[in-house]
Amino acid sequence: MNILENLKMALENIAANKMRSFLTMLGIIIGIGSVIMIIAAGNGGKQEIMSQVEQMGAATVQISVDNQKATESDYFTFEDIEALKAKVPELQYVSPVEQVLGTVAYGNHSMTGIFAAGTPDVERMSSVEMLTGRFYTQEDFNAARNVIVLDDRAAREFFGDIDVVGLTVDVTLGRKTVKLKIIGVYKSQMGEFMYEGMPVIPYIPLSTYLNVSGLSDSFSSLTMMADSKDHTEAMGTTAQNVLESRHGNRGREVYQLQNMAQAMDAINSVISLFQTFIAAVAAISLVVGGIGVMNIMLVSVTERTREIGIRKSLGAKTHNILAQFLTESAILTLIGGAIGILFGVVGAYAICALLGTAPVIDAVTILFTLAFSCSVGIFFGIYPARKAARLNPIDALRHQ
Repeated sequence: MNILENLKMALENIAANKMRSFLTMLGIIIGIGSVIMIIAAGNGGKQEIMSQVEQMGAATVQISVDNQKATESDYFTFEDIEALKAKVPELQYVSPVEQVLGTVAYGNHSMTGIFAAGTPDVERMSSVEMLTGRFYTQEDFNAARNVIVLDDRAAREFFGDIDVVGLTVDVTLGRKTVKLKIIGVYKSQMGEFMYEGMPVIPYIPLSTYLNVSGLSDSFSSLTMMADSKDHTEAMGTTAQNVLESRHGNRGREVYQLQNMAQAMDAINSVISLFQTFIAAVAAISLVVGGIGVMNIMLVSVTERTREIGIRKSLGAKTHNILAQFLTESAILTLIGGAIGILFGVVGAYAICALLGTAPVIDAVTILFTLAFSCSVGIFFGIYPARKAARLNPIDALRHQ
């Protein structure tokens, strides 16, 4: 018996028991569909997250003071910033970035805010996209003007519009409340990752924050951006040498460097590990589906015992019977796998539509999944097929 005949018989038997065949394939459909959905939607989400992180500055390096090793003279000052700009050729932008928890209010409506206070270089390092107005300038910074740049979500919450330049809001930082004039509104970078009650992220000049808080102008970290991703490491090393020379702490390992590329690798590893774990859990249903295939094939062997006896008496060899039942189990899981892939792709698009991302569907992954599905059918079909192939033809013919 050739392959085409085995295929024909397998399809005829599946068609003759449609409901049973579908229920048998259901575990395979769910397993394959879940794996494809998780991989495609997960890759899409990961790509979106990595894209946003890269926009925040793939050429960015943060240099921080180790508080356990540092003395007061080791902390950074505005003079250090000027020295870095003069002595580090790869450096394009540099700023302390103080993130301060506070509230921003207009009338009776208030929102929690994580205020980003820095120099005007923060606009470039954060890839801020202005919608109306402008970011604060060097003149605003030097004069410590009471100005603020809101995100579009806060503007809409307070005023129902983003055309709010010139209006004022009440900002509370610590125990002090001041009125700040809105000079611009930028597009929130959180996008689809926003949730109800999430803090807004306004930008204010660092000099203004120091005036309000009364803190000294020394900082525990500086964020730097190189003129090219290729110069990131060189910029960080040179900057560290300049700062150690200025503060006379070389050899004490007071300063620590962390570049965005390392952070991106760490984020990518965590997301990939989490995605693999979920996909592995979903794949457990494939094992359940395979057991279902084996169970139905055993039932099929029992029902067709007399048919097997007739075929053996007419000259069918053991390997012919084995091939027939293996083909049938493989076809069952192959069809289930194909339906599962369709289900997974549609599900991935549905999930990504809710998240505002695009699924990443890899043809290699789909082909591998389909092949794996077929392999499950063959693996779990071996025992029923061997049982059918080993039937004694005389006993099989006597079976009622």
